[in-house]
Amino acid sequence: METPEATGATVPLEVSPKLLEPLVTVVATLGELGATPGDVPLPKPPGSLRTGLVDLIFNISRAMEHHQGEATYLQYDALATAGDNWATVGTIIPKWRESVASVEAAWAKIEEKVTLLQDACGAVATTEATTGVSKSEVAEALARENSAYQNLLKATRDLPMALERDMMDEAVKTHETQVAEASTELQAATKATEATVDAALHARNVKEWERLVAVAQEPLGRLVAACQRATLFYRHLWHCLKDIEATRHGGPEAPGVAQGGPGGPKDPLAAVAVAKTLWDASARLASVYLLRTLRKVRGLLVTPNATGATAVAQCCREATAALPGLLSQGPR
Repeated sequence: METPEATGATVPLEVSPKLLEPLVTVVATLGELGATPGDVPLPKPPGSLRTGLVDLIFNISRAMEHHQGEATYLQYDALATAGDNWATVGTIIPKWRESVASVEAAWAKIEEKVTLLQDACGAVATTEATTGVSKSEVAEALARENSAYQNLLKATRDLPMALERDMMDEAVKTHETQVAEASTELQAATKATEATVDAALHARNVKEWERLVAVAQEPLGRLVAACQRATLFYRHLWHCLKDIEATRHGGPEAPGVAQGGPGGPKDPLAAVAVAKTLWDASARLASVYLLRTLRKVRGLLVTPNATGATAVAQCCREATAALPGLLSQGPR
């Protein structure tokens, strides 16, 4: 598919399985990410990589359902006889174009969310960087804590011994002070040990997060690209519908003539049929294959397992193989 320019220049619309493949790629790539064990903590929101991916599935499902375009479906039958009533096209196309614009906007938002998720993962190594804690530092902290503990035991056992009452009171006060100081020293040593051990564990976790990010970055990049292509597909469809409108407003009142209106297709009814085929095929692709597969992906993100990953991959292969047949069914 030739990508339309930002100016909305006319681009020929064609019926090809490649136009719908990005929708399948999005689901397949999410399945790859879900099949990888482990998670990466991220700033809230989303809080973690897997949480962010689960949130994406909800948004992707909504976009694939064409929910925003349901109001136009009842008018599709009228388009089937547009050859007898060209004015009908002028009534339906603007509403249809609004529906396509809504779906395009949804995909653009999804693309933005995936990009932010990718950037957040890429920043893990920087934001979570910490000074490495060696085994010897942990051993030293434990030794200091043990020394403080022994001092407390010694202070506790060194009971005061005195014959005179006034000397006894003074000895007890001194003993209590020594025990309190030893107890404070032990508390400080214990906190220091906990901080040292936590730092060591955190450093080990960071290395694991960096490994997981390295694994996730490549499929995340492919997910961004697939979402971008899905956005461009609906944007392209929107421009083609706009061109059909331009034909009606700038050209003859009856279709099927050699020339179209300004910027419009030469055969507007053929362009309508192609646009309907693509729009309906994308809806069928979602309802028959992709939405149920997305539910499998969500389960995979919650509990990674080889069986679920295999099932998702198989569903995506079936969806890809079904594309020519979905397109050949024509408009609903």
